[in-house]
Amino acid sequence: MGCGSSTPANTTKPKVLVLGASGYVGKATLSSLVSWHGTSKLDIFAGVRDPAKLEAMDVVTTVKADMEGLTTILKEGEYDAVYVVTPGPTEQRTELALNSIAACQEAKIKFILCLSVLSVEAEDTIFGKQFIPIEKVIKDDVGEGGAMVRLPLFINSFYAQAESIKTSGTFYESRDTTKGHTPVSVADIGKACADILAAPEKHRCTVYKIIMPSFCLDDVAQVFSKTLCTTVPYQAAKESFMSMGFPEWQVDGIMELYKMCDEDNPIVNETTNTSDIETITGEKPMTVQEWVEANKAGFS
Repeated sequence: MGCGSSTPANTTKPKVLVLGASGYVGKATLSSLVSWHGTSKLDIFAGVRDPAKLEAMDVVTTVKADMEGLTTILKEGEYDAVYVVTPGPTEQRTELALNSIAACQEAKIKFILCLSVLSVEAEDTIFGKQFIPIEKVIKDDVGEGGAMVRLPLFINSFYAQAESIKTSGTFYESRDTTKGHTPVSVADIGKACADILAAPEKHRCTVYKIIMPSFCLDDVAQVFSKTLCTTVPYQAAKESFMSMGFPEWQVDGIMELYKMCDEDNPIVNETTNTSDIETITGEKPMTVQEWVEANKAGFS
């Protein structure tokens, strides 16, 4: 199925389902859907494996939706748009995302938004290998009924070092502190994804890179007043991630991204195509200075 043909306007209130709604991206998307589009424009649904574990949100209907068995859950005509939030810490993420996309196609969902990553362009990386098959299906099979958002590292990961910044004015990194990279705030991800889901006709057949302006770790240290960035060996960084509960394969994937930063790889330091968030939302993405200011209570 190719891109290019148009879809007639739907005069009824669309129903939007966020699959994988219990994680950071899913919750941020739901929050923005509620804040910016609400019940007057959309009916909003959160799909999770265990509805009892998802905190209730006003005007959001929680539904049981396990990505392993969606074909028995999704019914034709039940939803107009579905966001497949590809799972994070599971090696079955490719299979689960493909299962979800197939179930959406079987249910004749009009629009499928799918989460991908910037490093899909690096075919020999752990994350690249996981997401290439997902993007291929969206492009080749879903076609005009789909779109993708490619995400980088999250600036919110600095919260893992909040205690060190508070107590000793130091955070620890294995990357070269002078090299630029383009992460993103989870809030900006949620806003962009919500706006796409609210007006899918504007975004069909599109691949977006959801990033903030480039900065280096030395910039972060300057923004966190009187804070220093101390470089640690990659092995120490890996052990630290694993001590926080990250599976080894995922940590190895993160280390690949860190090394790409050190190599000035443009995949992780996108300085050409930088306007996608503004194109989608009409607002500029949050800068590192703005993010620190908005989150300063968590680091002081």
